[in-house]
Amino acid sequence: MRPSASSAPRPVLGIAFKLGSVVLFSGMTVCVKMLGQAVPAGQTIFVRGLISMAVMALIAWQTGRPELLKTGNWRSHALRSLSGTVSMFCLFVGVTMIPLADATAISFTAPMFLTVLAMVFLGERIHRFRWTALGIGFLGVMIMIGPHLSLGAGASSQQQLGALIALSAALFSAIAMTFLRKMSVGEHAITITFYFSLTFTVCSALTSLLGWVQPTSTQWLLIVLAGLFGVFGQLLMTYSYRYAEASTIAPLDYSNMVMAIILGYVFFGEIPALSVWIGAPLVVGAGLIILWREYLLKKRLISASPET
Repeated sequence: MRPSASSAPRPVLGIAFKLGSVVLFSGMTVCVKMLGQAVPAGQTIFVRGLISMAVMALIAWQTGRPELLKTGNWRSHALRSLSGTVSMFCLFVGVTMIPLADATAISFTAPMFLTVLAMVFLGERIHRFRWTALGIGFLGVMIMIGPHLSLGAGASSQQQLGALIALSAALFSAIAMTFLRKMSVGEHAITITFYFSLTFTVCSALTSLLGWVQPTSTQWLLIVLAGLFGVFGQLLMTYSYRYAEASTIAPLDYSNMVMAIILGYVFFGEIPALSVWIGAPLVVGAGLIILWREYLLKKRLISASPET
């Protein structure tokens, strides 16, 4: 059966969608950092959740598939959504405590965490090639976060905590992706996104018990923009994988680093420290090595397939 026009490979369109998602996610992060600690992270996440659920419900209704908002796989959704929610909270808090480029560079550790978690929980084998990449990436992480963890190097206690929170965001993101790997075969992307949005909306609503503030008009604008950027960035990212292969799309994640450096300088006057310039290329390189290995393995499997 021939693929439909909507699902046929269109790599240029897929790349365009992915780059669009990078821009939108970067815009979301800038809005969150501008809000700083004046508005609780839970309050911003709550508004984003309401916007996300409304958009997902509208898509399901317009496509005539309201069943996408139903699921029987509650346990997997709960595990994936809760870990993703913790990651989001950590990200939103972390970017208010350390420079944007630092937080972005630390987030690139997620693929390394994912590789280890896949070995432990999914039984995936890790060969010497991957272990080498993990070692390089780990060295890069230590170089980047080392100055933040050393008060003797001039780092404040807030920078220490911010670096650890950003690293926690990457860890919980990898945990969420581990569960997502197991779910993606049987669950539609709209279903997964809807229940993730529902989970972090409920969890963020509970933070109101700790106290929320009355935002100013400017803060409301930033909160709503952060929600819109996040939702449509998620949609563009989902569609990018629909039109292009993961091996084509995934390396574009690292363009986030370029955006973070530019936006951090333009909006906050931040210039990445020397440790970031040294450590980030090691982490990025490790991620690209893992992606290249995945591409070679997939190519080998296709060439060995009886159908070819």
